[in-house]
Amino acid sequence: MPEKSWFFAMKENELNEGKIGFARVKGTPVILVKKDDTIYSLYGKCLHMGCRLSKGNFIDDYTLKCGCHGWEYDIRSGKHNGDDNTALEIYENKIEDGKILVLL
Repeated sequence: MPEKSWFFAMKENELNEGKIGFARVKGTPVILVKKDDTIYSLYGKCLHMGCRLSKGNFIDDYTLKCGCHGWEYDIRSGKHNGDDNTALEIYENKIEDGKILVLL
């Protein structure tokens, strides 16, 4: 199994509170969400039909609803609301010199 490394996703000042950012990190689609000064990084495509989750919207503080077919995910855990066995991959992130880095 390859060792994980930190990769640049986006500049910290490009991610606004409550908004969804999108980055392609080493070929992987990643969404970044800033809520209450915490940044969440998750796999960026819906597990239902592969729609880009950056086109989704929030229906409450931590639930992201896919814009294509309405699947809902908790951004803190990646879990699909209604099915605890289905979850988006979550990526660790950190900020260095104003850049958001994601561990892949």
